[in-house]
Amino acid sequence: MPRQRLRRYFRHGLFPQLMVFEAVARLESVTRAAEELCMAQPTVSTQIKKLSDNLGLALFEQRGRRLFPTPAGRELLASCGELAELFERTEERLAVLRAPQPDVLRIGAAPGARHLAAGLLAAFCRTYPEVQARLHVACRSELLKRLAAGEDDCCLLSAPDDRAGLVAQPVVIELLKVYAPAGHALSKLRSIRPEAIAAEPLVLREPGSSLREMLLAGCAREGVRPTVRVEVASDQAVAEAIGSSLGLGLLPEGEARALVRAGAIVALDVRGFPLRREWSLAHARNRRLSPLAALFLREVSDSEAPPAGESFPLPIAAEPAPVLA
Repeated sequence: MPRQRLRRYFRHGLFPQLMVFEAVARLESVTRAAEELCMAQPTVSTQIKKLSDNLGLALFEQRGRRLFPTPAGRELLASCGELAELFERTEERLAVLRAPQPDVLRIGAAPGARHLAAGLLAAFCRTYPEVQARLHVACRSELLKRLAAGEDDCCLLSAPDDRAGLVAQPVVIELLKVYAPAGHALSKLRSIRPEAIAAEPLVLREPGSSLREMLLAGCAREGVRPTVRVEVASDQAVAEAIGSSLGLGLLPEGEARALVRAGAIVALDVRGFPLRREWSLAHARNRRLSPLAALFLREVSDSEAPPAGESFPLPIAAEPAPVLA
């Protein structure tokens, strides 16, 4: 049962009255509101009067030929916006349940974001168990092509793309640290100078990967040139190469966690590190999102983001991608 103080809100068809009120407040005119709502002008005026009487407050004041909300009207107008957003979210959720054969949610992700993408999909599918999802892991250039072609609804990319054709929604920030094999001489030091890192052999991702570019940029800011020993094609391969004593390397905390716990690698305390890498969900601006994809983006936006540096260790079947980034 509704609480006693809220009973006034469950009488007299309040929701239609609020729709009329919102239109009058937005258009500053009963006449224009009546035209937009396809209602007679006296009906609009009557609805506003009933709403004002029901709430016990004046909602408008007339200045010349225009109507302006009173302080009470401004408060109510803000609540109307919140109610509209609430009902939009509700309708999106109901639309997914209402569809006899829900669309497949198609997500793309760079290899370094596969754990994060898997976690986001897993959380969404737990909330909506009837949903079918597909995760495609590929290099950045391929993901952008798939977005443009409509093959994916959205993609998880590092750093929002500055292209005008994309809309990017930040999801999480990772911390990237320099790691060394367990027992390395530098692991006993604090506030290590970057030139000491540059003097060591490094394990790098292949050209074009964000992890490689960020490490090289970090070294460049400190005025040092690193010594590259090995280039590999995935973050996991970087971690394994470090653990095999092939050199030092830059890794997200989530990727390094298992080997750190196993005692195979250790994080180094290097000046200017850790670096921060932002992951964003991007979708094509000129393509209308399906109700399912729009709901997914809203759920991700409404949910509490993982702490910086955390990742989701949940595996998920992904389509194979011959080129990694």
